[in-house]
Amino acid sequence: DEAIDILKRDPTINGLVCYNDLVAVGALQACAELGRDVPGDVAIVGFDDIVLSRVVCPPLSTLSISKVQMGAAAARMLLERMQGHEEQDEIVMKPNLVLRGSTPGL
Repeated sequence: DEAIDILKRDPTINGLVCYNDLVAVGALQACAELGRDVPGDVAIVGFDDIVLSRVVCPPLSTLSISKVQMGAAAARMLLERMQGHEEQDEIVMKPNLVLRGSTPGL
């Protein structure tokens, strides 16, 4: 498990930002295996706001993007491409930080 390796390699790490919530849940498990308190010793933040992030212990702080907005943007890009319009290289969406128990002060 990468989180275990990272935390063993550098025991002074006090925070992990994970690229999705499933990886963050794995980091929660790694901390439990190593006896590291979340959020006291290590703060953990995920990304996606999946249902699981609300039911793990402690509940996972995460970044959330509207899946409806993301799907609509993807559909617009696809339709524009199919109609031969100039392709849009990227869309920037601002996520919302959802604070829960895996970060200090909550």
